[in-house]
Amino acid sequence: MNSAQSSPQAAIVGAGPAGMLLAWLLVKNGIRVAIIERHPDFSREFRGEGIQASVVKHLDELGLMDQILKKGMGIRAEAARVFFDNKPVAVLKGIDGNTDFGLILHQEKFLAHLHEKLSESPLYTSYLGHNATQFDGKDEKIVSVRIADKQKKEQSISADVFFITTGRGTALRKKLGMKSFKVATHWNILWILLPEPEQKELLPKGFSAYLNGDSLFIMYTNSEGMIQLAWGRRDENVLKQRDFDQRKSALLSEIPRQYKTLIERGYTQASRSQFLKVECDRLHQWHKKNVLFLGDAAHTMTPVAGQGINLAMRDSIVAANHCIPLLQNNHPIDQIVFHNIEKERIKEVKMMQKFQQKFGYFMLGAPKWQSKIFFLILLPVLKKVGIQKRMLRKIQTGVSDVRFEHKS
Repeated sequence: MNSAQSSPQAAIVGAGPAGMLLAWLLVKNGIRVAIIERHPDFSREFRGEGIQASVVKHLDELGLMDQILKKGMGIRAEAARVFFDNKPVAVLKGIDGNTDFGLILHQEKFLAHLHEKLSESPLYTSYLGHNATQFDGKDEKIVSVRIADKQKKEQSISADVFFITTGRGTALRKKLGMKSFKVATHWNILWILLPEPEQKELLPKGFSAYLNGDSLFIMYTNSEGMIQLAWGRRDENVLKQRDFDQRKSALLSEIPRQYKTLIERGYTQASRSQFLKVECDRLHQWHKKNVLFLGDAAHTMTPVAGQGINLAMRDSIVAANHCIPLLQNNHPIDQIVFHNIEKERIKEVKMMQKFQQKFGYFMLGAPKWQSKIFFLILLPVLKKVGIQKRMLRKIQTGVSDVRFEHKS
């Protein structure tokens, strides 16, 4: 833990991209911040790392993009490619068709970098390895959050405002009695980390999705040059199969043929993997009293089109825009402020969740014949008439006009 000189004005629970970016923006504008994170560091096995144009522009504006590339915190993603039955059906590049699709942001390195730089400021306090367990309130206001370290030693952190950026499945929703609206999803995935292939052409130059109506594979190259693979299938029992040999046999029978040798040699019982139950929902209201939920904590996204990290970071920028002037002048942040933040973000969230639901259905939820018609016939037609490009550009660039309005 590093300590600021006085109690924080803002306490942020969750040191993922949304939480750390919000901390960065607030501290840069003179706001005292405490960040609370249950993990002792920023290392995670599997997390979304696809940054699209909607957030690349913000990283540029904030002066972070050059550092990300120079210090190896991310690599440019040339394109996002979709294949059906191993045939290319969509290639998405940058906004003008000649630039890169986006960025693969290596979260551990990026978050550690923000933390290191923030730790140089007396305005920043961090509580890594501490779990937020309970809120304490007085009248209509939360005055502190209780946190506990690994030894169950408790303390209370007081603040004027609390931001919850803990990601999907946060127990803090229940602590405050938050209600959510569920959006139907169609499949779950098994994340697998594969070694760097001997055939370098197998390394995705960005993101690749291979579909066939019965299973799907989404892959990209991580910071170590390894392939991060998401495997989904219509019958998901195999994904949870404890018998490794049966699971590997099923994977070999379904993986695109060019990757079979990599699976045969590189997928072992020691390979890191994690089953992810795909969920999608959004809170009926993102706030209660002086507590605001952002990112997946407010609206859980599916892996379709990699929207989770992008929407979360844009949430943080909008929240910072509204809250910075009030915190700078020691003015209270009331429900109207939080309502306006949610109002500014909800259109984009709803549209992206609807897209994820519809596109995810054709990826794996639909009968196989429908998926074939959609990807092999309908999608090429939409491309010819320009609808595919307009639709996907919205997904890339965002629905709402978001820009940071303060000192960066």
